[in-house]
Amino acid sequence: MSKTSVIEQRSIDFIPAEERHGSARSLLFVWFAANTSITAVVTGALFVILGNSALWSIPAIVIGNIAGGFFTSLHSAQGPRLGVPQMIQSRAQFGYFGAILPLVLALMIFLGFYATGLVLGGQAIADLLHVSQQVGSVVFALMSTTLAIFGYRHIHRFSHFAAVLSGLVFLGLFFKILGDPALGDVLDNGAFALAPFILGISLAASWQLTFGPYIADYSRYLPADTPKSATIGWTFLGSVVGASLAMTLGAFVAALGGDAFLANQVGYLADFGGVLGPVVLLAVIAGKLTGNTLSSYGGYMSVATIVTSLTRQSRIEPRHRAIYVGVISAVALAIALAATDNFLGSFTDFLLFLLYFMTPWSAVNLVDYYWVRREKYDVAALFDADGIYGKFNKGAFVAYATGVLIQIPFMHSPLYTGPISNWLGGAEVAWVIGLVVSGGLYYLFATRSHTTMRDQRRIHAHR
Repeated sequence: MSKTSVIEQRSIDFIPAEERHGSARSLLFVWFAANTSITAVVTGALFVILGNSALWSIPAIVIGNIAGGFFTSLHSAQGPRLGVPQMIQSRAQFGYFGAILPLVLALMIFLGFYATGLVLGGQAIADLLHVSQQVGSVVFALMSTTLAIFGYRHIHRFSHFAAVLSGLVFLGLFFKILGDPALGDVLDNGAFALAPFILGISLAASWQLTFGPYIADYSRYLPADTPKSATIGWTFLGSVVGASLAMTLGAFVAALGGDAFLANQVGYLADFGGVLGPVVLLAVIAGKLTGNTLSSYGGYMSVATIVTSLTRQSRIEPRHRAIYVGVISAVALAIALAATDNFLGSFTDFLLFLLYFMTPWSAVNLVDYYWVRREKYDVAALFDADGIYGKFNKGAFVAYATGVLIQIPFMHSPLYTGPISNWLGGAEVAWVIGLVVSGGLYYLFATRSHTTMRDQRRIHAHR
């Protein structure tokens, strides 16, 4: 494989040592750019809509992002160590064919975030170019598709620009908020309410945890000897600082703007920037383009992994890359064009829904990697339907399903509120329950499995 190809040549296959490159520090820019997006700003606005004051939103935002970001960033170390995309690693836990279930769920995440990003990115394109929002969404989809086709190296390069631009613009908006005459009234409204505060923490944690299926995709080209602390640390710092900055901005802008912000989030933010409105729109486009590209790129690799599972291939030919990415973009665009109305309410439902289903997967994946197999995998076996990881792993499915089901009494969403959450006044702790139960059960099943321990001894003997 040529290291100098303009378009990335690898797909879901293993990255050999001679093609490894880069520094873990680049992950700071990738995850800061992905998190300082207009979608994160809208998520911050939800803290106020759910009943928190702008002031009390800040600790909820920070606590939630730290809690979720801690678990999410742990996935980042898997990239350099294994050299394969994030979701294909699920074959080691769920089995070669069993991994199709989490892959389908991950694909829903990628499509959902991609579609919501096209709505908000489309608004920014529309305001900047003075076209309709539908045309803006189409243009934005084409931009996201192009960057995803060029791939890993170009995604990292673009994120450096996006991170710097978003960081400067968002900080500038904060300074303007500090000089707003209405800020005093916002700060005076500082009443604390426990249930919305806990729900806000869960919302921020949900934002971070739903990045789990993305993480190792953007560290898998790093040299295998990249320090684990550096990979995890730069990912954590970029994700937590970026998301906390954007969400806090969203909470304060929502408190200041009220219905005017809720009616047109992108337009209000640009107007708030005054004469720098076009620069604000460019920052919105750059930040959201990073996130959308990650979703397009991740969606492509999820589909590729599902297809190769069914056809028993080990990779996708480079010439098919554009087709896969194009299909993912077309589906996301169709969803975006249909879901423009009542976007904010739909997005709330979407985030909470993802939290319930992805937290158990993350727990199973991390427990397997750090505690059960202790970072030792037979990477070749991940591509072998008859390999040591088997076709289906019942223990992983039981742990995962139990982790999902046990959350039901604790759930709180517009679609359903469980009896325990209702008793707690609407507080949301389901994700914590799912994380602990799924991880604990998987560890119990895996460590009692003679097959798993035998496989680990075999892998260790070959090292």
